[in-house]
Amino acid sequence: MSGTDKVTGLGRLAFVASAVFLMAFVLVAATAIPGRTAEDGPDARPEIAQAPEVLAARQSALLAAMLAAPDDLDTAFEYAMVSSLLGDYEAAVSTLERMLIYAPGLARVQLELGVLYFRLGSTETARYYFQQAVSGPDVPPEVEARVQAYLVTIDKQQNPADFRAAVVTGVRYQTNANAAPGSRRVDLNGGTFLLDDTATGQADVNAFLAGRAHGSYDLGRQGDLLEADFIFYGARYADIVRLDTALAELTFGPSLNLERFNLDDSRLGLYAIAAGIRLNHANYNGALGLGARFVSQVTPAVLVDAKVEWRRRWYNDTAEYSTVSDRNGSYWRLAAVVSRKLSPAVTMRALILADFEEAKQQWTQSWEAGGGLGATVRFAAPFERLRLPWSLDLEAGYIFRSYQGPDPLVSATTAQQDHEGWFRTGLSVPLSRDFALGVTGEFRRQKSNYDLGTYTNSSALLSLTKTF
Repeated sequence: MSGTDKVTGLGRLAFVASAVFLMAFVLVAATAIPGRTAEDGPDARPEIAQAPEVLAARQSALLAAMLAAPDDLDTAFEYAMVSSLLGDYEAAVSTLERMLIYAPGLARVQLELGVLYFRLGSTETARYYFQQAVSGPDVPPEVEARVQAYLVTIDKQQNPADFRAAVVTGVRYQTNANAAPGSRRVDLNGGTFLLDDTATGQADVNAFLAGRAHGSYDLGRQGDLLEADFIFYGARYADIVRLDTALAELTFGPSLNLERFNLDDSRLGLYAIAAGIRLNHANYNGALGLGARFVSQVTPAVLVDAKVEWRRRWYNDTAEYSTVSDRNGSYWRLAAVVSRKLSPAVTMRALILADFEEAKQQWTQSWEAGGGLGATVRFAAPFERLRLPWSLDLEAGYIFRSYQGPDPLVSATTAQQDHEGWFRTGLSVPLSRDFALGVTGEFRRQKSNYDLGTYTNSSALLSLTKTF
């Protein structure tokens, strides 16, 4: 491989990786993960804070007190709540319905009856009580919010198919679009060589179109779903046309509600993967694989989203990239995000990233690991005409990458090792509820023990996002 080919290859790989990363970042606001997924609906089932035998004893005592004073509504309500904690929904329902005889129109009682009937699977009866709970005057705001969330969940259950999509288009300027060294002088096997101009970093601008479509179908079995996701990305460069890219990926498989294992608000997705990339208007690679994704709303403020994927990848040699088939092999990837809502306006997140890339040649086989921290801040629009809240996103991260063996072109004894870091900031300006303007800036720096692997790239992006 010539020095030019080596640099071109590095630029190509960096571009494809950053393109996928960029697309995910641009789409994150439009394709947020549903926060709550348990069959119980918007509320997590109340946790049993005491041992079941203690609650059972308390239930018996409350039953005796309730029989002695049937008009004592406080005792009756506590009995219904304890019965619900024990899973004795029939006892809780009959008690709450009797309370409505003594005190018709109690919104909180009607709400709890709606929740209980929802858990029992009687959605139309649940809907009746939810509607009754908000039909009177002076309904507490928290009651109205819970009712509306349950009504939305019931509507979704009665219409098992769901579809969401987002499309993003825009332009991106990069100071080093091909992710190549800034200097023509590089060290190869102890000697200094001069690269030609096309093998050094070049600024360029590209137009892109990206999108994501998500479809799901409720299987009617304890909240299990069948889900499909399709993502695509295409970019055309003004000058470096060999970086023109088209990417598509489809995932498909079941998403299991883990409440059956006492994990409330949690899902496990198992899916197949089919993906392909075209580079410089020719087929570059294709992949088939499998993945697993775990999503859990641990608390109302903490969300965990983790996935592990395996792909078998095949590369296609072309006149421009004549040796890429040496990279045929397996690819493993781990990605996890833990986000915490500090306030209604501020959300923090931590990222964990790792992957292993198998290849025929040791100097192209590598593993990497890293992570990052980010925050999203929502704030009131500074202009009266744009009334929807704006959001500012900040993220910084680091990745360490190590290759299996030395590249004979560069060193006979030392394998390549890279330290890559980035800082990104983005502003999202909603123009309407389904249309947003985005401005993103990023600084990325990779320091390598190979001169060919060291580069700096700054980019600016302007985008428009449409959600469906």
